[in-house]
Amino acid sequence: MDDKLRSLLSCAFRTVDARDANSEIAKARAEAASEGASPSRRSRGEEESAPLSRSYEMVLEPQATFSSFAAETLPRLVYHLESIGARPPACKGVLVAIFEGEELHFVRAGELVSRAAALSSVPVEELFRRHGTGESHTAQRGPPLPLPPGRQ
Repeated sequence: MDDKLRSLLSCAFRTVDARDANSEIAKARAEAASEGASPSRRSRGEEESAPLSRSYEMVLEPQATFSSFAAETLPRLVYHLESIGARPPACKGVLVAIFEGEELHFVRAGELVSRAAALSSVPVEELFRRHGTGESHTAQRGPPLPLPPGRQ
């Protein structure tokens, strides 16, 4: 692993043993939700919806470099973030779980993308323009669209 890729892992807010992945991912998602995740959809009969946190898991191979990360993994991560509606630069409520050998690093998605953008000398907005879904995630209020006439 090269120094640039190692510097991405330095923004991890917690590192644990990979063998504890299931419980640690659940714990980290709960923490991310309490820090401002988007609310989930309400189930029938629920008064309020709980914050929903999401995670993105990736495995870093021992021979991984920042160049391979930037060319292969970062575009998929950016696409995923935009597809779930995570708004840059913070991408609140989304964490990235990075498996590296016997360790599992937890990084906030916004911090990881910001640091990767800085190391690439590309603005975060440009990463989302290049690799995002290209979809608009905002609804607009207006008159209903007319439907075509039905067949008789």
